[in-house]
Amino acid sequence: MKSSHGMNALPARADAPVVEPEVAALYVHIPWCLSKCPYCDFNSHAARTWPEAEYADALLRELRHRSAEEGFAGRRFSTVFFGGGTPSLFDPRTIGRILEGVARGPDLDPAAEITLEANPGTVTEERLRGFRSAGVNRLSYGVQSFQPDLLLALGRRHSVEDSRRALDAARLAGFDNLSLDLIFAIPGQSLAACEADVDEAISHGTAHVSAYALTFEPGTAFHRERAAGRVRQAPEELEVAMFELVRGRLRDAGLEPYEISNFARPGLEARHNQAYWRGTPYVGIGAGAHSFAPLDGRGGGGDACFGRRWENVRDPGRWMDAVRERGTGIADTEALGRREAMGETCWLALRESRGLDPTAFRRRFGEEFADAFPHATSLVSDGLAAWRGDRLVLTPRGLLLADAVFSTFF
Repeated sequence: MKSSHGMNALPARADAPVVEPEVAALYVHIPWCLSKCPYCDFNSHAARTWPEAEYADALLRELRHRSAEEGFAGRRFSTVFFGGGTPSLFDPRTIGRILEGVARGPDLDPAAEITLEANPGTVTEERLRGFRSAGVNRLSYGVQSFQPDLLLALGRRHSVEDSRRALDAARLAGFDNLSLDLIFAIPGQSLAACEADVDEAISHGTAHVSAYALTFEPGTAFHRERAAGRVRQAPEELEVAMFELVRGRLRDAGLEPYEISNFARPGLEARHNQAYWRGTPYVGIGAGAHSFAPLDGRGGGGDACFGRRWENVRDPGRWMDAVRERGTGIADTEALGRREAMGETCWLALRESRGLDPTAFRRRFGEEFADAFPHATSLVSDGLAAWRGDRLVLTPRGLLLADAVFSTFF
């Protein structure tokens, strides 16, 4: 056990400074769903049965292997996120077993944020109590809409009543930190329907809302349907109106937009997502999971290495075979050069409402932000960004053109 609470730890001197371990985030991918949604480009597989115990064994084995690697060794996990797929299909006892493995062998912060993604149609109050007892302290529901016709258009299996029951059951099971996802700009959705979805989300008093415009990702059924002319994307002006309505309504209800698509009551922001945006190391275990370790510019051949990324084998069976054979299921590794790491740091920081801190940029890269990216002056003069105190943030216009702004850093 790496925790300072281990039985063999030496007692600290009364005058010795307490040195807390550095932190990392842990992502646990559970790839199975009851059906595949037509807009989903995540690594998910429709199934009626799955090798739950065998998969959990592999998760714990890969966790032990990955936690010893450069960039992760000796770190304490401050957040754990069970994503998918549909993690709520797993038995609460399996989730508890995985969390016990995290706490026992690398280390788990006693105050860790532990999130479980759930489909509203797969939970009951009893199962939710089981997840709570297992250690989960935050739920993220894939509600997507409170309109029956829009759920049908999105290929969702749950009903509006399933969502309402699940939200009530979460409260009864003891979950105060509750998030729900909404999708807008759905084909056929009106501005009034978007407004109704946001208003109902607010009415449930959730701590957090993630609201995303529908995207037609390559490889998805929706992408193929649009190419064939069978699905029409929402007009741009309607999507903009929905984006502005969502931000305004949620903010008025006390859910602050702390990132482009994420809104929270003060102090209840998704700490796991913030780890991604702020360059915190994160370990991804499971089929198709990703990991990232920031580095300090050492190594990397001709170009100094400022970070490494790993992607796991996507097929669950092949991933489990790889873990049995060599302890991990990594498929691809990528090294980040200095310029790429600089650009990535900028666009991730600009996703957040707090913006980009030039001092932190200089501390990591040894170069002034203004020298590295002189075009930032143009972003300000064009009304896409502005200085708020000593931080660079996106303006309302910049938020609408965020992807175009981000592309300028590469």
